[in-house]
This record gives sequence, structure tokens and C-alpha cells, in this order.
Amino acid sequence: MKKLYAICYGVILLCIIGTAILLIFTPDTIPVHYNFAGEVDRFGSKYENLIFPLFAIIMGAFFILLAKLQRKKGDAVNEKILLYTGICTLLFFTALGFYFMLKAIRYDPDATATFSIDVMKFTGIAIGIMLVILGNIMPKARRNAMFGLRTKWSMANDNVWQKSQRFGGITSVLCGLAMIIVSAIIPGVWNLIVTTVIVIVWITLCVIASYQYYKTDSSQK
Repeated sequence: MKKLYAICYGVILLCIIGTAILLIFTPDTIPVHYNFAGEVDRFGSKYENLIFPLFAIIMGAFFILLAKLQRKKGDAVNEKILLYTGICTLLFFTALGFYFMLKAIRYDPDATATFSIDVMKFTGIAIGIMLVILGNIMPKARRNAMFGLRTKWSMANDNVWQKSQRFGGITSVLCGLAMIIVSAIIPGVWNLIVTTVIVIVWITLCVIASYQYYKTDSSQK
């Protein structure tokens, strides 16, 4: 478990140091927002990128605190799951921050549309990978108030919880793989629309499944 805490702290440190190094090479004024056409609609200071290490510190502290609370309760399984989730989240936002900064350093006004498409693809693929990883973690989670497919039905008892997490984990992996494929082949705003629909369908199916497991659970009768 100590290694997981060390990795969590290490990713936070990586985000801080990496951002500081990239800021040295980043122009003072950079594009900070693009519309769906790939056109820059706002420029800003390079120091706006400090939001990424700030987020890493806050989010890292949040997951570490939650994990330590689980350790105090003697729940090593959920402690480990929270650390894995925290590491995945931190890696995602650290990679996203580095990606935006590197693109800002290499900014070309004639290639803004390509930049927009690249960002959507990168984000969609990264979120897809996160969903695949989290989908493998979900079935291992014990009933808790912080992580997993949590509905009023899945929280009813351990049997419904386990079935709900198993369903949520499998569909999370499928949703993640679908997002990776869609993000790789569909460009522009359609990428965002399709991936959003995929996530909405996934969440809806998870809620329905949780309710069905609750209805058919013998301990509820």
C-alpha cells in the first residue's frame, strides 16, 4: 500500500515540476480556448496553465485523505481502490495539462482546426482508457459511500451491490473501448456528440441494472 501512496505523491510532484519546466518554454500569451470549428476564441496568460498542478494537489489530497479514512476503518480493499482511482485521475489531468502546454508551445495559427480535432481525440481516448481501468476495479469494491455504482438500490445490501458493480465494471470497460474507437475515427464535434451519447447510455443501463438486481434480490422479498 505504501507504494501506491508513493506513486500518488509522485504523480502530483511530476505535474508540478513538469508544468514549471514547460512554462519556461511557453510564450507569455497563448491560446487558451477553442470553439468547435477549431478557431481560437480566447487568448490568455501562460500562467493559466498553473490550474493543472493546482488541481493535481487538490485532487491528490482528496483521494489520499479518503484512502486514509478507509484505512482507519480497516477496509484495505476500498483503500487500495481509492488510491488506484486517484492515480488514474491524476495521470489523466497531468497528461492533459502537458498536452495543452506542448500544443501552446508549438501553436500555429494556420493549424487551429487540426489542434481542436487532436484535443478531442486525445481527451476521448484518455477518458476511454480511464473507464477501462476503472471498470476492472469496480467489481472489487466493497459497499461504501464514495466509490462505485452507487444508487439507493445498489446500497440496499452486499448481494445487490456486488451484482451492480460487476455489471457496472463490464459495461465501463465496453464504454471505454467504444470511446477509444470513436475518438480515433470520428472527427470534430461529432466525436463529442457520439461519446456523450455513449456515456449517457452507459449510465442509464447501470441505473436500470441496479434497480433490476434490487427487484429480483430474494432478501428484499
